[in-house]
Amino acid sequence: MRVGGFSLARVRDEESGAVLAIVAISLLVLLGMMVLTFDLGRGVAIKRNAVVAADSAALAAAMECGLANGEVSAKQAADNLVADNNTTAQVTGFELDPAECSGAGSDGENTVTVTVSVPQDYVFAPIFGFDNGNVVASATAEWTMGVPNPVPLKLDMFQVQDCNDGHPPGYTGPECFFTFEKSGSGSQRGWLDFPQGWPVQGQDPNPLDCSSQAGGVNELREYIEQMGLGGSTNFSPILWNPPPTYVCAAGGVPNSLVQAMQDWLILVANMDPKPAVFFPVAACDGSAPPCHPWITTSGREAYPVIDFAGMRIVNAWSGQAARQQENCVFERRGSDVFCIQMEVASPDDPVLNADPEVRLID
Repeated sequence: MRVGGFSLARVRDEESGAVLAIVAISLLVLLGMMVLTFDLGRGVAIKRNAVVAADSAALAAAMECGLANGEVSAKQAADNLVADNNTTAQVTGFELDPAECSGAGSDGENTVTVTVSVPQDYVFAPIFGFDNGNVVASATAEWTMGVPNPVPLKLDMFQVQDCNDGHPPGYTGPECFFTFEKSGSGSQRGWLDFPQGWPVQGQDPNPLDCSSQAGGVNELREYIEQMGLGGSTNFSPILWNPPPTYVCAAGGVPNSLVQAMQDWLILVANMDPKPAVFFPVAACDGSAPPCHPWITTSGREAYPVIDFAGMRIVNAWSGQAARQQENCVFERRGSDVFCIQMEVASPDDPVLNADPEVRLID
């Protein structure tokens, strides 16, 4: 019997074992699809959970900073929110300015960034050498400093500095006297057109033209009656970065509005405990007060606001009673003058209408 010789062509055409190879390749593909549909699908769900945790943690931390409770309290609030959302999640990144979170002067860029990491154990991926991993999400929130409804009267920078001069942070006192009267041109010195006169960063020019006073005296009177006392007005001004923010001065301010302001100040002065009330602080470009306003193209004034000063109200007088006070010195004798006796607020003072606003920005 003759045995045929070895043939390369026959080996080439041999089909035995091909099915096994195809099945093996198909199994690898199926396993890969299982990894994609199960492990990666589960990772997407964990990622969604991590994003929610990061968002919630950033907002909680921003709220603590808005209340000036400090970095430690903000970090604890973030940790608690993350743990409530997912017991395996951890805060692995926490970024903010500790001074601003404690209520220091703000440049209008109060933000906190929280990064959350959630571990994921793979089920099928270990076949390919991947045992576990981490799903990471970050969120950034912005807060206001809890000073809505500031008093629409600017305090000159030098006057505020004199009131604080030589005293450590947190010192309560001394008593200071701030006077308000018509200027030589007859316009009202120190009144601000709130909230219409405050430019919105990224939307309005800085300064505004101040060609009109939207709402007029009636709206300003309504603002005074509501500020910090549970009214519907909730004006939370943000300083532009970098300051100053040029804020439109109010137009004609009648004696009735001066009386409304005095009544509000005395009401707050009689509160127990005395709350901190915030006043806008205007920058000075001269050697002494009054701080010079910016004259807009329309001729209306805009004051360069650089900060907010927390003060306790002690007393307030208007008209003849104000002129009789030894420490209230006026340049002109007008019937609508008034004087406020104040002292520097303590960081521990309750803040009038101090509900901070928080929002996610990234």
